[in-house]
Amino acid sequence: MSPLSLPIPPREATKYMLSALTTRRMRDVLEKRFGLKGGKKKTLDAIGKEYKITRERVRQIEAEALRQVRKPEALREVAPLMEALKEHMRAHGGVMPERQLFATLADERSHPHVAFLLDVGNSFHVLPEDESHTRRWTMDKNAAEATEKIMTATVRALEEKNACVSENELDEMIAHHAREALGGTPDESVRRVWLSTSRVIRKNPYGEYGLSHWPFVTPSGVKDKAYVALVKTGHPLHFKDVAGAINTAGWSNKRAHPQTVHNELIKDSRFVLVGRGLYALREWGYEPGPVRDVLVSIFREKNRPLEKEEIITSILERRLVKTPTILLNLQNRSLFKRTEDGKYTLV
Repeated sequence: MSPLSLPIPPREATKYMLSALTTRRMRDVLEKRFGLKGGKKKTLDAIGKEYKITRERVRQIEAEALRQVRKPEALREVAPLMEALKEHMRAHGGVMPERQLFATLADERSHPHVAFLLDVGNSFHVLPEDESHTRRWTMDKNAAEATEKIMTATVRALEEKNACVSENELDEMIAHHAREALGGTPDESVRRVWLSTSRVIRKNPYGEYGLSHWPFVTPSGVKDKAYVALVKTGHPLHFKDVAGAINTAGWSNKRAHPQTVHNELIKDSRFVLVGRGLYALREWGYEPGPVRDVLVSIFREKNRPLEKEEIITSILERRLVKTPTILLNLQNRSLFKRTEDGKYTLV
């Protein structure tokens, strides 16, 4: 995103506007309410205790102070700055998440001052954070509503797909719903801003996008991270390698320890032990238990005598074991017998 270039430093603009207030107490209340000194906002109650007045009285002082700084004569001197903010917002689709708007400022200490300027500027409207959207600013509530509809439609499309998508696929989804809602498609940079207004769509460490409650996007602990690691690898892994895959993905700064991962793999029914320390996903068709039990399961499924090669192939589809181990288990005369034509069946 292009950096925001302001003709007047935000600190100078707020200093000028506050100097026009009729009392020092008004200036002090606004400075504390917006965190203009030190960056930390104070509540009405906290300010009231400092001045030994009621919070309602503080609210009245704040309201009068804001009324004064919103007068045309107070805004006239900072008009170039306000116009720069408007142009910046227009260039990015008319609605911007607060955090992204502030991220375009070089000086983080200026953020409270920009928030103040946006608040007192008569052209700007703040839309509060909710379950689906971040806190954002706009000059056109209709544009903001259109953005919400487009992103809501995109969320529904992801729900229907029920799978993570690439960045390009997601951008195509947003563009499609923009064409339906607006009759056209804005620049990719604007679509990226729209995406950043959503609290529901998130990016995982693999560069894929999905819904924030999905395990592939926001895994619940080590067990979900292990599941994702195996899905992404596509074949069984030793529990130490599962831990390594989790750490390589970089879900968080907290490293996954092999023994912790092993414990989770043992407890979760999604995983199957298929060899010494080797785990696979049950959904791949692997079965838990001793080789003899898997053999019994195969014979019952097939419901007919089987040749040795077919037995070996079927076992290897479900367990990672050596062929001699399979043949050794077939010698269990209490479970299996050999037919006259050399095939094997259950006793």
